[in-house]
Amino acid sequence: MLRETINRELDHDPRFNWRGGSVTRIENLSDIVFALALGMIVSSAARPETFDQLTANLLTIIPVTAAFGILFMIWNAHYIFFRRYGVADGRIIFLNCILLLLVLFTAYPLRFIFDSLYGYIEGVMGDWSRLQAAGINFREAGIIMGYFALGYGLIYFVISQMYAHALSKADMLGLNSSEVAMTRQSIWIFRVQILIVALTGACAVWTPMYAFSGWIMGLIWPAAILVDRLIPVPEADPDAPSTV
Repeated sequence: MLRETINRELDHDPRFNWRGGSVTRIENLSDIVFALALGMIVSSAARPETFDQLTANLLTIIPVTAAFGILFMIWNAHYIFFRRYGVADGRIIFLNCILLLLVLFTAYPLRFIFDSLYGYIEGVMGDWSRLQAAGINFREAGIIMGYFALGYGLIYFVISQMYAHALSKADMLGLNSSEVAMTRQSIWIFRVQILIVALTGACAVWTPMYAFSGWIMGLIWPAAILVDRLIPVPEADPDAPSTV
C-alpha cells in the first residue's frame, strides 16, 4: 500500500486517478520484450579483445544513450496507459502484441541511426573509420532512417489506438472531464508525432536530406506543447461522472 501511494504521488499527474491495479501478465510480457529490445540496442557485434577495441566499445555509450531514451519514451507511454486505465480486453491484447513486434523491428534501425550520426560527428572531427567500417553512406543512412520512421510511426499509431479504445470506454471506466481531456491530449500528441515522423521518413528516403532529416523530429516537443494548449484540461471533481 505504501509503495502504491508513493508511486501515485511521484509517477503521474495527480489529476488522473489510476485504475490499473496489480501488474498483469500482458505487462510482464511487454516488459520482457522491451528489455530484449534494450539488449539489442546495447549489445555489440563482437567482444572487445584489445584496449583500443574496449575504448571504442565504451564510446558507444553516446549513441546507445540516445537510442535508449527514445525506447524509454515508448515504454513510458505504454506504462502510463496500463496504470491510467487498467484495460486489458481482447482488443488491447491484440494491439499490444502488434506494438511489441514493432518495438523489436525498430530496435536495430534505431541503433544504426545513432551509430551513423556518431560516426559522422567523428568524421567531421577527422576520423571516418567508424562509418567506413559500417559501410554506410549518406543514401543508406537515409534508408535506415526511413525504416526507423516507419516503425516509430506505426508504434505510436498503435499506442494512439490503445488510448482511443480507452476513451471509448470512458463511461465504463468512470473517467471525469479532466481525465477525458488528458486522454484526448495524449491521442492528439501521438497523432502529431506520427505526422512529423512520416515527414521525417519521406525526407530521408526521397530527398537529399537523407538521415539529416532526423532533425525534423525536434518539432515533436513544441507540437506537444501546442496540443496541450489547444486542448485545455478543466478542473474536475475526481468523483464526477465522465463527459465524453
